[in-house]
Amino acid sequence: MSELLKSVENLPLEPTLPRLSLNEFRGGNQLPTWDVPEQEFHLGKKYPLVPMVLKNWELSDPDDLVLKLGSRQIRMNRLRFMCYSKFAMDHVKGGQRELVLPEDRVPEEGLVRTCHWLNQPVAKLERGSIMEVLAAALYLEVDSLIKQVWFSLNLVDEFSEDQAFAVSYESLRLRHLLPVVGLDKTMLHRIQRFFLTLVASVEFVELPFEHVHYLISSENVAVNSEMEMLYVAMRWLTHDWKARAEYAMTLIKLVSLMTLPFEYIMDLQAGRVEGPVKYITELEEFPDYIYEVYTNHLLMEFDDGSRAIEQLRELFKVELPMQRPFISDNLCGYHRATPDDLAKVFSYEDFLDYLRAIHKNGIYSWKALDVQRTSSRFKMV
Repeated sequence: MSELLKSVENLPLEPTLPRLSLNEFRGGNQLPTWDVPEQEFHLGKKYPLVPMVLKNWELSDPDDLVLKLGSRQIRMNRLRFMCYSKFAMDHVKGGQRELVLPEDRVPEEGLVRTCHWLNQPVAKLERGSIMEVLAAALYLEVDSLIKQVWFSLNLVDEFSEDQAFAVSYESLRLRHLLPVVGLDKTMLHRIQRFFLTLVASVEFVELPFEHVHYLISSENVAVNSEMEMLYVAMRWLTHDWKARAEYAMTLIKLVSLMTLPFEYIMDLQAGRVEGPVKYITELEEFPDYIYEVYTNHLLMEFDDGSRAIEQLRELFKVELPMQRPFISDNLCGYHRATPDDLAKVFSYEDFLDYLRAIHKNGIYSWKALDVQRTSSRFKMV
């Protein structure tokens, strides 16, 4: 051992070298030069990031957010919910796992169906709940769902007649949740053949004055006779005459009374009518109005197209009466084959018998009706 130590002591000293790291070697941080000049070197990723995240989201997709609406709780994926809802983006903070929604602003059924729409890859809207979905989507600011609802409502063939009324009725019920002015009235314009079926329903007599006014003034609703429009007004008015009498003359003036059979106009003028119509003739304003109707009827009936008659119309400010679409429903005893056939006088009770027949025949009987137009410029209907 002592001999080994002596030999080590006799070794020459190591030449002194600079203390350099590998990173400091000349060219140590450079990639090798390829034989082909100008060839670029790309470090490709085997899996793109976005598809990886989406795939992982799809496989795991934990429902880590609870939406609370009263006693109802709905579990949602927080990330998915925040991606669709601007409201969630603003109100779900940090590790928040619960979101309480106001019951007076969000309809429960609308929230359930909105969450279902958010969770399904291909989601469909249902007609019956579309307005509740719209109310929920508006509150949660789910723009893509709002656009889909509006797109659907703009499909007139899908939302007309009874479907249009369903939207109008729901819009009225949810008006405190829907900042959409006039949607309830706009949908009423799409009602034509369904009108008298609606009149036969309890929903009609419960409508507010504004809706009844819109329907009676509509040039689109189809009837068997203009007399029906007078009785339509009476049906709504007499459902609560004490509260609604103030609207009577306003509604009666929307009816084209001057187109009714002359004998019935004279009966109205003389007060020779029965049932609820008698209430109208006893109104203070009615005698003067029915006299004007009587005069205009005579003027229009004897209109031969001459300049003299035209001047009289201008003098008395007589406007051509509204010509509504015509239907010929065999369910009513006073129906006519065509709008140009001679009109019949019928009572309010006859009209109610027709509504009873509609009840008995079914809610979809209106679909078999054909709409016609009168061929004359002025016709006593």
